[in-house]
Parts: sequence; structure tokens; C-alpha cells
Amino acid sequence: MGNGPKETVSVFVVLEHSFLRTTSFMPRKKFSVLRTFERLERRDLFAADWQNAVNQYDVDMSGVVDPYDVLMVINEINSNGMRVLSSRPVEGTPPPMFDVNGDGDIGPMDVLLVINALNRVEVGTIAPNVTLPNQRGEIVDLSQFLGKRAVVLYFYPKNDTPGCTVEALDFSARKNQISELGAEVFGVSLDSVGSHQNFADKHVLNFDILSDASKDVTTAFGALTERDGTPYAKRRTFIIGADGVVKKIFTDVDVQIHGEEVVAALQAGVAH
Repeated sequence: MGNGPKETVSVFVVLEHSFLRTTSFMPRKKFSVLRTFERLERRDLFAADWQNAVNQYDVDMSGVVDPYDVLMVINEINSNGMRVLSSRPVEGTPPPMFDVNGDGDIGPMDVLLVINALNRVEVGTIAPNVTLPNQRGEIVDLSQFLGKRAVVLYFYPKNDTPGCTVEALDFSARKNQISELGAEVFGVSLDSVGSHQNFADKHVLNFDILSDASKDVTTAFGALTERDGTPYAKRRTFIIGADGVVKKIFTDVDVQIHGEEVVAALQAGVAH
């Protein structure tokens, strides 16, 4: 809900069908999941516990995760290493780790993993700004709660699917309890405003669900992923204090008990 000081590197990654070149292994349509990314935060690997042998976010082995790592994977996908997009040349060994997730393939998921690493939101960091339309098309700016209320912001994959419906109904049933504990609840997915309206009306939801059709907020929270070329939001919940700081993150969400977990965290004073 605010912006903290960051060391940044400016980069423009414009991914449109017009610039993609033919490649033997990557359909063009998959790159519709990516957008323009500017001023992404550098991450120092030497003290980073999220770097591991499976997810090699430091693609060019430079010692930091930065936008050049994103560009290197994109270049490898589009033209087998030809520098279609400006990136830092790599010299020496070991070779670049293009297969970021170690699944034996190089594709959009590898790019998204590096972007999510750049945009990683952690407990104790300032939450990114959230200004999105709700199911009625009204713009909701979560900065209005700064200094007043905590926010429970949960990301979910898709409207009216079984798990997402269970989760939404649970939050709806617990809305008053969450409010009494000093917090407001909001859902976020990539679905359109119209889809949100149908979902909210069908299940009589009593809280706002926000449409992130541009994927910007989902990306900023590190929650963007894709399956078979289709982007969606991972199931993630962030409790953000009235000071705009992320207090707790739920990454292993069981929709059957998640509402109860959130209430328990608020009762324990995690938002303070």
C-alpha cells in the first residue's frame, strides 16, 4: 500500500507479438502472459535464503538477481541466445542457467519465476500499491486504509471454480468477524470486472473482489504464474498492517480452513 526505498535498475521489456521471431520450441501465444516491467528491484543473492539449487534466479551468475536475468531467459526463448533484447553479455563459466525451475524446458514459467523473485514481497516490507476496480467497476485504492485499518488481501486463480468459491464464501461468512478485528478483506484475481460481478452476485459476496486484468498488482506481489500459456494468480494471502507493512503471508493455502487461519492470526495480533 506504499513504496519503500529501493535500489533499482531501469529496464523496458516490451513483449508484443510484433517483435517475436519464429522459434522451434516456443509458440508465440505463450508470451501474451508477459508485460512491460520497469525499475525492478535488485536482489543481493549472497544473503538471500530464497536462492536454491532448483530455482536459479541469478541466470547470468552475476551475484545479483536483476532485470538482465529476465532478459537473458527471454532472449534464449525467442532466438536461441541471439540478443533480440539488450542484455548483459556473459563471459566465462559456469554457463547461464536458463532453465530456472529445472523442469528440462525453457519457457515463460522460467521468466515469471525470475520476475517474481525481483518483485518478492516479504514480511516486514512495504506492500505494493493496490488500485483496482471492484465487481461494480468502482476504483478501490487500498491506501485509504493507511493509518486506519489492516487489510487482508488474498489472491486466487479464477472465479466460480470449486476451490475459489469455497474460499470466497468462507471470507464472506467471516467478514464481520474480520472487521471487528480491525481489518478489511479483499480478493484479487485476473478475471474481468464483469466476471467478478457475476461471481459476487451469484454467491452474494459481501466484500470487494478486485479485477487485476493488467496483471500488474499480481506481479508486484509475486503471485503471477501460468499453466499451458494461461496466466493466473497463485493462491496467496497477505495481511497488511495499518502502517502499510506486510505482517504475514500465507503461501500454503487450504481453502477449507484458510478463513479460520486468517482470523486466528488477526486475533493473535499479527496485524499490529
